[in-house]
Amino acid sequence: MAITMEMSMGAYEIAKKVYSKKMIASEGKFEINRITGMNAGSASAFITIFLAMMNGEEYKRAFNNATNKFLLESIRKDFGEGSYNNALNAVQKHINYYESFGNGKLPGLQKIVDQMRKEYAV
Repeated sequence: MAITMEMSMGAYEIAKKVYSKKMIASEGKFEINRITGMNAGSASAFITIFLAMMNGEEYKRAFNNATNKFLLESIRKDFGEGSYNNALNAVQKHINYYESFGNGKLPGLQKIVDQMRKEYAV
């Protein structure tokens, strides 16, 4: 099942609770599944990616470009420029990780990162 923006929006609210330690990741995974219908594996990946973005860390799993853009915009709005810059750096690390396998590039995601860096002058 494809992950919809509605699923991503619901998952984001739960991932914020995990980040703020109001809920542990395993609870968050099940809550995302219950509320949005996102499968448990994708829900777990969503939390992992969100936490990696907040910490500026490389992540391995990927979501569609619309979800990535939504996450970046939401992090900036909800957590400010420092966290937003961490998130942009994490996405760039993910792009570099993916490209290191020589199986292709992520031009759509790279374009989003490049545009957002210019637009917000981070």
